[in-house]
Amino acid sequence: MGNTHEKLRIKIWIECDTGDSIFGEGQMRILETIQEQGSINAAAKTLKMGYRSMWGRLRKMEKRLGKPLLERHKGGAEGGHSDLTPEALEMIDKFKRLRLEIAEASETIFRQIYH
Repeated sequence: MGNTHEKLRIKIWIECDTGDSIFGEGQMRILETIQEQGSINAAAKTLKMGYRSMWGRLRKMEKRLGKPLLERHKGGAEGGHSDLTPEALEMIDKFKRLRLEIAEASETIFRQIYH
């Protein structure tokens, strides 16, 4: 090792005390896609996931976090839409900050040990 082409890869997620995943890259991607697409259905299509699968993952996240992540608006003539709650936006922001801090610290440690 010591090759300048080597790169450290890390994957992080947050678990509850039972070991169940609360939040990670996948959950963040789902929420961000819902925010971009405006609905669970459109996000599921974009991510090539089934609607029921995505809906199930959202319910699990909300249950484990103990707070709603989406404000759902039933369809009408123009169809329904979903907005992220302030708590969901905060989760995304905090996770991105955590990921960046961990990546920077890990890179420093990696270089100290392997270079």
